[in-house]
Amino acid sequence: MKAFIKVVQDIGLLVARVALGLILLAHGWQRFTHGIGPTVDTLTKYGLPEPQLFAWGATVLEVIGGALLVFGLLTPIVAAFIVAEQVMVIAWLKWQHGLWQINDGIEYSVILAALALILVVFGAGRTGVDVLFRRGKKPATSSSVYDSKPA
Repeated sequence: MKAFIKVVQDIGLLVARVALGLILLAHGWQRFTHGIGPTVDTLTKYGLPEPQLFAWGATVLEVIGGALLVFGLLTPIVAAFIVAEQVMVIAWLKWQHGLWQINDGIEYSVILAALALILVVFGAGRTGVDVLFRRGKKPATSSSVYDSKPA
């Protein structure tokens, strides 16, 4: 049963990682190919310092970070940057609009941050390239509620 749960966890992490990576890659690529100007204008409107730098930083993070997430390379590090980016988006741009995405609210950014946080905590799983860079065999630890034995 433990092996089955581990496989299900790995599949869940794979789906989360690839979905988040493709969404970020698509958004960043769209911003890159259609021009960074509208993003800079939005950031300027909200009074962010250095809007050009933030716009390019977000675009590069989404394109390169999204690609790295798809392959499962540097997953916890990239995901931590995504969490930070989305927290900044929520705090500086979206908070005052409420929850719903239709009103330019925080809904979408919260989901992206939560999904990235899962990847920060659990990594890429055994399906990511990150697994090739692990050193030695780590001792078995309980990583699931199903691993613990009742008292």
